[in-house]
Amino acid sequence: MMNKTELRKLILSKIDLPVIREQEYSVLEFGVRPDSGEIQTASFQQAIDRVSEEGGGRLSIPAGRYRTGALRLKSGVELHLQTKDTILSFVNEEPEKHYPLVFSHWEATPCYNFSALIYACDEKDIALTGEGTLDGGADAEHWWNWHHQVEKAWSADKKDLQLEDRRETRRMNVEGVPVSERIFGPGHYLRPNFIQTIRCERVLLQDFTLKNSPMWQVNPVMCKSLTVDGLTLSSHGPNNDGCDPESCDGVLITNCRFDTGDDCISLKSGRDRDGREAKIPCEHVLIEKNEFADGHGGIALGSEMSGGIRCVAAMNNRFCSPNLTYALRLKTNARRGGIVEDVVLADTVIDCVHGAAVHGTMLYEDGRNGDDLPVFRNLLIENIWAYGGDYGIFLEAFDEVPITGLTLRNIEITGVTQPMRCMNWQDPVIENVRINGKYYPRPDKVRILGITARGQKVTATAQTCRSGEQLSWRWQLAGEDGRWIDAGSGETFVIPPEEEGLPTEYRVDKGETSPSLMAEELLTMPESSVYIRVAAEDENGNQEFSHCYRILSGMAAGADVNAGRLVCRGLLAERDILEKEKPIRRGTLAQMLMPLADPDTENTMITDEKALDIAVKKRFLAFTEGGELCPDGLVSRQEMATVAMQACGVNYRNASSTMPVCADVKEVGNNYGTNVARALYFGFMELEADGKFQPRRPVTGDETIQILNRVADFAGL
Repeated sequence: MMNKTELRKLILSKIDLPVIREQEYSVLEFGVRPDSGEIQTASFQQAIDRVSEEGGGRLSIPAGRYRTGALRLKSGVELHLQTKDTILSFVNEEPEKHYPLVFSHWEATPCYNFSALIYACDEKDIALTGEGTLDGGADAEHWWNWHHQVEKAWSADKKDLQLEDRRETRRMNVEGVPVSERIFGPGHYLRPNFIQTIRCERVLLQDFTLKNSPMWQVNPVMCKSLTVDGLTLSSHGPNNDGCDPESCDGVLITNCRFDTGDDCISLKSGRDRDGREAKIPCEHVLIEKNEFADGHGGIALGSEMSGGIRCVAAMNNRFCSPNLTYALRLKTNARRGGIVEDVVLADTVIDCVHGAAVHGTMLYEDGRNGDDLPVFRNLLIENIWAYGGDYGIFLEAFDEVPITGLTLRNIEITGVTQPMRCMNWQDPVIENVRINGKYYPRPDKVRILGITARGQKVTATAQTCRSGEQLSWRWQLAGEDGRWIDAGSGETFVIPPEEEGLPTEYRVDKGETSPSLMAEELLTMPESSVYIRVAAEDENGNQEFSHCYRILSGMAAGADVNAGRLVCRGLLAERDILEKEKPIRRGTLAQMLMPLADPDTENTMITDEKALDIAVKKRFLAFTEGGELCPDGLVSRQEMATVAMQACGVNYRNASSTMPVCADVKEVGNNYGTNVARALYFGFMELEADGKFQPRRPVTGDETIQILNRVADFAGL
């Protein structure tokens, strides 16, 4: 992989500005009238057509508000918004009248649909410039009401007019239905994009403001030599991505400000079968000197990337809003396929982010439900300063296709809840990476396997960024006052039986300054007052401790292992707290979640209402439909899937709705589908023997014990 300077130079060599004749025109010459209140689509289109026919030139629009329907750009024409007070206001009524059926791409699937508000196909040397505003007219009553976007873990299950049409595009794509038969538009609910240019060469979009877009704001498709410079993209409807180049070659996005209802920039290259058959990557893309405010991902790659994404450099950008979910975002799944390679994120300040500075997953939307595995390789992330978020760096891949060629260098991230998720990284290069004041690589998610009871053999385990890394282990015991005593070393440890007592050769942990407990003092303490933990240390001396586990007594052979594990970790106050065959109460579940929701809260010391309040604030649970905590209420299995995914510590915000593979999928609520699919993939929950999920059945105490035990293991508790 070339360095960032060479990559930038290569990308710029692929980009040319449009060649437009130096001839000035005004739309007023063609009968267009400012502030008339009339819909002037025909006059605007006549002006564009005439200028193109005469050899091209700049077609200026003076100050004023102009109402119009869809406009089609033509070769050689620069449509120029002459002043800041020039406003093109697009009609939001009667879409079948004002937005004719044209060849389109909808979420990277070719079809026939309502025309984009500004549309071009097979044109050369086109431009849209000037300091004016394009107002798409979308709002809660127009366009946006066609789709209910599931953004939050506990989103309401509202009617989604777009859903059936979206599913139909997916079916047509996967089954290879001819594009000529993919007819939508009138009578359907696929919202048009704002600006869509298809198979065009030398395109310039410069200086104007976009707002109130029906769908994606700027969507160039299979274009060559595209420059997006100085735009302000401000639109907060569902799927209101800012700029989504799709299968384009030679793209510069610079000096723009993004404040969007979905990803700010999202590179794409076709969806599923269509994208794999077309084999047109999105490549040679330079993203620099932009400002990213609100949005799901600042710079996203995918998820429609079946044709591949390569040679991307994102440098000298600024991410400056706590509302931004991810700065760099890679998202794909096993239905997409495609390769993401040769990507650079460098020289970047991330003032604040609430999801992760860097987030990449192959579990977006359809997750592992497919046979076309994607690939992430040759990713360089360097010179990054970031603050805040659930994670610092979150990158995960399937076992079969680990991330290769990953380099993390000169990265400083502070104020994050969890430093790193590193799932299936192969031989990464990690240099000068510090998160929350600690240098990486280092041991992570240190855990004790087994039941920490007298006479039991337990095993230590941990995760590391690099496979094959050798770790050393140190076991410690403590009483309630938290003074730890070294008790042994090695990957395994046998907790002495009660009749043998505890070893007497303990020494004081060198990190403690207070007097040590003696062995005989520990022996006299009740079981709930004696704790064990283990420390993992890597070859560089970096050390991390496990959670503190209670040492239990009297664990007979054949005892409920799952329940015992929960008791050890503090998720159960007593082993007989649950009636296993009966549905679990919301209040009881909230109590059990406390070590995951708030490790500093002792669940035996608070009421159900307090536990529920904490769990709701943490988004592990939600208020009932009546806005109440309802401690005696029950929890359905589909709700439990969301509880599991929220509590496991791996947050997948802003994922489009997908559905699990199960015999009763039609009974699963759209707002729960993605979390049900992921809870099944991670093994937190299972299907019934008949292949059904039974989403609306209340979850039982026994199921809760099994689920939370798996969740706690996953979370490193």
